[in-house]
Amino acid sequence: MPNTRSDTRENTDTTHKTAVREFLRTHEEVASKDQLRAGTEVPAWYIDQIASQDPFYTSLNYNGEYIASKHVVGHRSTHDGFWRPEVDDGIAVFHRKESTKATLKHLAFNRPSGLTAAEANDRLNRPCYRALAALADDQEVHATKVNGTTVYTHRWPSRRDVQLSQRETDQPSAVSPPEPADDGFLYRDELLATFLSVAVSDIQSIPPERAAALVLRQFEGDSFDALERRIRRNYSLREALDYTKPEDVPDGTSLWRAFDELQPEELRDCLQSMCSEVLAEHDHAGEFIVIDGTHIAAWANTREEIEDGDVEGASWGYHEGKFYGYKVFLVVDAASELPVAITMETGSRNDSKAFTPLIEEFNDRYDFEDIQAVLADAGFDSQGNREQSQQRLSSPLLTAINPRRSKPLKAIKEEIKRLFKKHGDEIESPYDALERLPQKQLSEYGVKVGSVEETYIFQAIKERMHRHLRAGVERVFSRLKSFTGLDRVRARKENNVETHVVLSAVALVAASLTAKRQDKPGLIRSPSRLI
Repeated sequence: MPNTRSDTRENTDTTHKTAVREFLRTHEEVASKDQLRAGTEVPAWYIDQIASQDPFYTSLNYNGEYIASKHVVGHRSTHDGFWRPEVDDGIAVFHRKESTKATLKHLAFNRPSGLTAAEANDRLNRPCYRALAALADDQEVHATKVNGTTVYTHRWPSRRDVQLSQRETDQPSAVSPPEPADDGFLYRDELLATFLSVAVSDIQSIPPERAAALVLRQFEGDSFDALERRIRRNYSLREALDYTKPEDVPDGTSLWRAFDELQPEELRDCLQSMCSEVLAEHDHAGEFIVIDGTHIAAWANTREEIEDGDVEGASWGYHEGKFYGYKVFLVVDAASELPVAITMETGSRNDSKAFTPLIEEFNDRYDFEDIQAVLADAGFDSQGNREQSQQRLSSPLLTAINPRRSKPLKAIKEEIKRLFKKHGDEIESPYDALERLPQKQLSEYGVKVGSVEETYIFQAIKERMHRHLRAGVERVFSRLKSFTGLDRVRARKENNVETHVVLSAVALVAASLTAKRQDKPGLIRSPSRLI
């Protein structure tokens, strides 16, 4: 015998659902329960329990007073699941996770930098402190105090650590290099004395005074014979190098042999010692580091038919055009614009693959505890590099999007560029930027909260927010080439080319340390007033 009572109830429910849907369609897809009671013949009991009805969502704010269909919320929501239509009382907030508890847990788990109560209040347009505290008490999310504010994150320690490190760079950085000041001049004999004070303990392969003479050569671009003559004729240089008489100065051949025997790793020890002293008293040292690479040509006839390996360690590569030679990679402290670590690779080396050896060199030599982010251009954009940065430095790698990675990301990169051109001054966090991106486009590209694609977009936005710091590395490369001859290679042995490269960085930082010791802060960044 058919169950007529059950059939009747189902038919009645279907009729009520249809009536509610029709009313919503004629009222811009959202209505209050009071409007439904007054404008339809649907019984009050059905409207009161509508929160549990499958086809509909109730608003997360206004005590669930507003109703919308799940279909409409699903199609009109932003990529992070919210739909915020205007209503008589202001803005009604709906989310695809339906309930406040599920929505807050979803946000705490999937937002790249976690969630605070204030951020939740803003997203849901209602107080959320108690709901978040209850989730933490029930161990459904993790609560961490950061600078006096509770941040709710994923329960898993690895996910939580990544979210907390991301949070440090959610706001535009206040770090900026100081403007140069007129602090007079630096003197070459002072610079030699500064370098010798460090080289005495760090240089073992050759006499420290000969290493100091080689540092001087980086600024002059001399041949070894010309370097000998310069020191012989200049009393102040001889005195700084502790050569009593002109005949005590090594001849050009001896200086060449010293260059050939000098070990790049010892020079890196000097670089580390000098950078550490300069950075020790800098307020923002180590907060942001910038990574980049440049090319230098081999000392060879670089006609098109030259073959890789004709010059030891050199090869054909592409960087601002085709070249034959090497690539030099730097880690630069953004606040001081000091080259704190340097590596050299063959010219064909891919930038992305040079990332790990470079940060290993940096991480082995320095112990910066509060690195907020590593900044780099699109050439270093890879998930592997992001993981290496997080694992080794406990900080996010913020790069521009590499447009070759995918067509959707290429299109979104252009959207981000247009967004910052139009609204850059109004963007105070990456979430502000995400809200302004075309949400339909994001969903069409399959970008969802917590996805790899959203992580790329989120970090690309943060890179734009901090891009002014990235310009510092270009200035450092310019100084290395202009003042210390980085690109004036006059050696063919790979070890000698590396010695020349590291000597360039050492010479630049020796000038910075001299300016610090001589209390001339305006000259720390550049040796342009070295005489």
